[in-house]
Amino acid sequence: MHKKSRKSQKGLTLIEVLIAMAFISVVYAFVVQVFFHGFKNINKGDILESGVRLAKNEMVSLSSIENPLFVGLQYKDDGEYYINKIKTKELTPYDLIQEGVIAKGVREIIFTETAEDTDDIKKAGSDRANYSRITEWQVDDINPVLVHLWVTVSWIDPKNEFPPDKYILETILSP
Repeated sequence: MHKKSRKSQKGLTLIEVLIAMAFISVVYAFVVQVFFHGFKNINKGDILESGVRLAKNEMVSLSSIENPLFVGLQYKDDGEYYINKIKTKELTPYDLIQEGVIAKGVREIIFTETAEDTDDIKKAGSDRANYSRITEWQVDDINPVLVHLWVTVSWIDPKNEFPPDKYILETILSP
């Protein structure tokens, strides 16, 4: 009987198999890490997208109001009274400044909203983020009427995977 030499035998030694498995494990771990990191970035992008959408929806809603002065007046205690006086031309924007109803050049917070206040914020948040929306206005001029609006949407990640952030949208409205 003739014995075959080691070089002519086919197959792998145990050490070669272990080295190959270790290499495959390292590559697999890297691929899995990259895969889940991609999901984390998608989630952060979703949170930002929802915040931008909330700001744009509010700005579109406010921009559709017939007179930019009505944006701020509608949230004052006697705002409906002044809106009706402007519509019937009993008051002018100048009269509102003279009477101290509005202040030219002063930035004021009109309202702050959270998920408890509006369904669109509640829907946008779900379990990904907690949103709040702040709307501010400033009367820049009264002849013609120029109203500066800011909508700020802030969010906090309840899982603390991402730092708190915000998105600010601003525009100037004129009738």
